[in-house]
Amino acid sequence: MSNQFNHDDFDAIVGDFEDELDLTLYSDAQELQEEVTVQILAAIESGLKLTGRFDLVLTGGTLGVQIADALVDELNADLDGFAGLHIWWSDERFVPAESPERNALPVHQNLRNKNVVVHEGLASDDATDIDAAVAEYDKALSDVKIDLNILGLGPDGHVASLFPGIANIDDPRRVFAITDSPKPPAARISFTMAMINSAEEIWMIAAGESKADAVTKIIEGDVSIPASYVRAIAHTRLIVDTEAFFSE
Repeated sequence: MSNQFNHDDFDAIVGDFEDELDLTLYSDAQELQEEVTVQILAAIESGLKLTGRFDLVLTGGTLGVQIADALVDELNADLDGFAGLHIWWSDERFVPAESPERNALPVHQNLRNKNVVVHEGLASDDATDIDAAVAEYDKALSDVKIDLNILGLGPDGHVASLFPGIANIDDPRRVFAITDSPKPPAARISFTMAMINSAEEIWMIAAGESKADAVTKIIEGDVSIPASYVRAIAHTRLIVDTEAFFSE
């Protein structure tokens, strides 16, 4: 793996890149997190001015949590603003509400802006079972139009809790339960690919050397990984840092 930015390599790869998938490259994970946070806020503010409502889907993972933390700081800095903002997650771990494994925990614990409506999948100590939690989340999502889905990318090419070799890409439902996740914890509530791709915009984010193989497969159109099937209604972005893009 090389951190050297080579424009010739970049142009050679991007020249064959599908027009419908927009690639953005940042120097490192910190720059990516900071820039994506700014861009999310701009999208929220534009959407709220236009329609009065904005539905944002957040993601888990190290980068996803960093973005969530930064967004919470901005939302808390304007307690009178952001009316009409709704926050969701494309997958959630079916564990107790205060577990550090919960993707929603940074928002759940720290958000003070009462104008923002937070939609969490029920935790294991709030639902009778995972099927009840899925039914509740599915009901909440009915008739919801997702404006922007921030989607994390796993090293194996999974998105949400759609794992290679397990996920049913053609599942017509909105959400489903997974009880045998190859990555712990085993029990999760997840968007289907149909629900993911119902978003007006999707921004897939990836940083670090461990993501380089999955990023390459997306660029090459390798359909062995779920991430290669991600396509928003209007605009799909792949946002990566140099470590996730360049490999030897």
